[in-house]
Amino acid sequence: MELTRENSRAMIYYVFRSGLTQKQCVDQMISAFGDEAPSKTTIYRWFAEFQRGRVKLSDDPRQGRPKTEVTQENIDSVRKLTEEDRHVTYREIQATLDIGMSQIQIILHEQ
Repeated sequence: MELTRENSRAMIYYVFRSGLTQKQCVDQMISAFGDEAPSKTTIYRWFAEFQRGRVKLSDDPRQGRPKTEVTQENIDSVRKLTEEDRHVTYREIQATLDIGMSQIQIILHEQ
């Protein structure tokens, strides 16, 4: 069985609800899963989450820049930059157009 994030969090929650300490949880997880056990930091962090009343085991939605799609506008812009300067680097394209490296890779090699 694969030790997914949700599985390990459920086990940490069980130990938390059982009244054991964070240290005891770390010891049990290492005993049961060895190198695959969640880190001590992760266990302590989830204990703190549960102490604050959290019961949801899945990840919270993350904020940040959404993934950039390969659009015709991006394709045209990358082509224009490479036509103007044949030695333009990925980082220069990324800084100029504010698109991800993987999108640049797709545009340059697959479009």
